[in-house]
Amino acid sequence: MRLVKASRKVMRSRKTCLVLLAILAFVAFAGCGKQLTALSELGKLQRQIISKYREDGVHVNLNNDRYLTVTFINSPLNSKSNGERATRAQETAVFVVQHYPSIGKLDELWVVFMRQERRYVVVTYSDTVEYFGFDRSAHPLPKRGEVQPVRRTESAAHPTAIYSPERQETDISISRLQLEGDSSSGLSISPHFAVAGDVSGVRRSSSAPESVDLDFASYSSIQMFSARASRITFLADGKVVYETTETFTSSRSAEGGYSQFLMLQVPYPAFRNMTTGKKLILRIGDREYNVADEQLAALHEMTAYVRK
Repeated sequence: MRLVKASRKVMRSRKTCLVLLAILAFVAFAGCGKQLTALSELGKLQRQIISKYREDGVHVNLNNDRYLTVTFINSPLNSKSNGERATRAQETAVFVVQHYPSIGKLDELWVVFMRQERRYVVVTYSDTVEYFGFDRSAHPLPKRGEVQPVRRTESAAHPTAIYSPERQETDISISRLQLEGDSSSGLSISPHFAVAGDVSGVRRSSSAPESVDLDFASYSSIQMFSARASRITFLADGKVVYETTETFTSSRSAEGGYSQFLMLQVPYPAFRNMTTGKKLILRIGDREYNVADEQLAALHEMTAYVRK
């Protein structure tokens, strides 16, 4: 009798072990699957960038699932001007936003230009020529040495002015205006433009920019906007002040979520007209968004950096 009971205990123990092993195997497989998906996305992105710029020395790395770096090694642009590298970096950031399915998970995106040479057969010497940082909407991050004033409020709905001595111009921007939902699921816009000279203090630019960039970012479990062109309309106090037709770029993550982006250039006079009313409404296709009062005030404050 004791032997039968002991045998049953051993069988139960073996079944428990088998269940635990199955669970561990499933967890390991799931983790491995996610890693394979991430590697597949990075590999595809790297090949697309190589094809776009016809440069073989392109490396794409992801750190902590939040920081993505695109490195151009021994690029012909290493010997060119800062402006040419800055243009390539901005183009690359926009390309990543439009083609990397997991862009919604990123905090920062960096584009690096590196010089590399091999010495003594096996020793490789590397030197960073220049680097450029962007957020996940391809909006530039400040670099070291750039003058950035202290924010008067912790709210994201507040413009900042960052002066670049290298470019001798000031970037006026709002990091994010959340029109719906939150940063992980919803619609936001990031407005920015640049003016000549240093207007980060009390001075104001005497020349207006040609246009203002409005970077739209949508994250959702469904595709919010049509794959075809959408009618985009801005109404200030019920009056149409700007209207155009544009197409959102779309990508789908391994988890099934959708990321959609649009880089919209609005003529500066139209942007100013948007901000002078008491009420601003944005229509995208059949969807309508009411810009909050504090968000409209922040947009209007951006125009204060430009003399009328």
